[in-house]
Amino acid sequence: MNLRRLGYSLTLNVPNLVSHSRFVELTSKVILPLCAYLQASFGEVTGVSFVDSTHLALCHNKRIECNKVFQGLARRGCTSMGWFFGFKLHLVINDKGELLAVYLTPGNTDDHKPLGVLTQSLF
Repeated sequence: MNLRRLGYSLTLNVPNLVSHSRFVELTSKVILPLCAYLQASFGEVTGVSFVDSTHLALCHNKRIECNKVFQGLARRGCTSMGWFFGFKLHLVINDKGELLAVYLTPGNTDDHKPLGVLTQSLF
């Protein structure tokens, strides 16, 4: 069902939403507290850890050439679900589901390469 065809507007009415330019200004002020919060929310090492990665796609594969966001940082990579353009997020959790380590790499990075960095602080 197409909502536009029925006459519905797809715009959101959020009263305190900041503009894009204001959002970009605020990110430099908020990144340090967010990183501190992430570091403080890590769990304890229990001896049993699980490692996995997921892709963070920036755009559709057809639009890679015209994408200007993260130019020079993002890369084309492949997962079991297919090809994507963006980053890979690598996570380590314990058997309680608590976060132990986080690492962000370009999309073309092999999943085995960041294991040394991820497990360095654990053992």
